[in-house]
Amino acid sequence: MLKDLLDLPVRKRIFEHIRANPGLHFRGISRDLEVAVGQLDFHINAMIKAEMITSEHVDGHVRYYVRDSFSRDEKKALSILRREIPRGIVLYLIEHPGSNPSRILESFSFTSATLSYHLRRLEGMGILRAETVGRERFYHVAEPDLMGTLLVMYKTSIFDRIIDSVL
Repeated sequence: MLKDLLDLPVRKRIFEHIRANPGLHFRGISRDLEVAVGQLDFHINAMIKAEMITSEHVDGHVRYYVRDSFSRDEKKALSILRREIPRGIVLYLIEHPGSNPSRILESFSFTSATLSYHLRRLEGMGILRAETVGRERFYHVAEPDLMGTLLVMYKTSIFDRIIDSVL
């Protein structure tokens, strides 16, 4: 039955694109494949109904994954790694664990308010953990091995020029 669902060339392209780019959102798939929104919606709904793919609602986007290919933690990590500022912060902290906000800001051009917002969100999601010493907070990636594995496995689908400057 699954093979039959992938007999349609456009549906097969969509499925393969989701497999190669886990956590991509709807508009990203539409843009990358140049598939009309209505047509994409039809095929994605058919694949969800057939339990070939799953969807997750994260940060106002619906992100798509091949069914049973990722744990909840991996999906959460991939959704973060697809966003430029959080990805940059995570990459920086993999390279420089135990950094405080002042040190992190030295490597980026965004404001301290932006950094504070993202650090709180990443900590709340369990991506980062903070250690408080006196009045200072020092940040670490909670699961650096998981992040590293995902970064290596899906480099071509989630990285842009920021990765080259960090690694």
